Amino acid sequence: MKNILLDAYAKINLSLNLLPQRGKEGYYKVRFLNTQVSLSDTVLISKTPDKSILINEPRIDDNENIAYRAAKLMIHHFDLSEGISISIKKHIPLKSGLGGGSCDAGAVINGIVSLFGLDISDPEKLSLAKKLGMDVCYCVIGGLCIVEGIGHVVKKLPLRLPQLNILISTPRTRKPSTEWAYSVVDEKEIGNDLGKLDSLVEGIKNQDIKKIASGLHNDFEKPVKSYYPIIDTVKHSMLSNGALNSILTGSGLSVFGIFIEEERMFRAKDELEQIGQICNIVHTVT
Repeated sequence: MKNILLDAYAKINLSLNLLPQRGKEGYYKVRFLNTQVSLSDTVLISKTPDKSILINEPRIDDNENIAYRAAKLMIHHFDLSEGISISIKKHIPLKSGLGGGSCDAGAVINGIVSLFGLDISDPEKLSLAKKLGMDVCYCVIGGLCIVEGIGHVVKKLPLRLPQLNILISTPRTRKPSTEWAYSVVDEKEIGNDLGKLDSLVEGIKNQDIKKIASGLHNDFEKPVKSYYPIIDTVKHSMLSNGALNSILTGSGLSVFGIFIEEERMFRAKDELEQIGQICNIVHTVT
């Protein structure tokens, strides 16, 4: 096999809990419930004759591209005799809380494993992914997962989400960084809603879409929206058009809503696009 084509699916956090404790690295411990959605980048990985790494993603310098760094890590770790060419077609908005770069890096790791027939366990994948970023840890596993530790402990749930109609709305404005989002968090106001996670998991077990929607939670939402009121504008549009619930995903600034009625979801999409939002209608991938 000389090349492999993969979908690098965007991730959303159905539940994002920051715990008021820090690991030895200084980061907050977390408890997330993540899933993937059908919005994806496409990643083509090909072997090249030498150990060079080429990447076709002109918006980001090679040395700063997390997909590039993932390929470099894999070549060095496994002492591969051939190089890698990577072509990425971007569809996931950048720096939006949807894990676009991390999804690409996860696809590169998984693609190189398949392309070279490498014998690697999930714990070893996670150890490599941790060197690139905590979201990459989730992205190399994918599916419906509980994420703990500082983001490096990923446990796949033996459950399947019901089909969800999801509208993702992304402003053209970008927050400074994920690190900035962590800096505006108030420790007194995080880790207080873990009961919602239990309710969410119960809703998934019972295939109860309304209970799933009522269990959505994100500890970043309150502090981040105090700087970016567009979040409340988007949430109001979704809820007034029939969303069961709507929350920030990741550290933002994308917001998603779960709908029962497709007609009302399309109405919300039209309304949000009229104010300049980038909108995607997606379904869950589990």
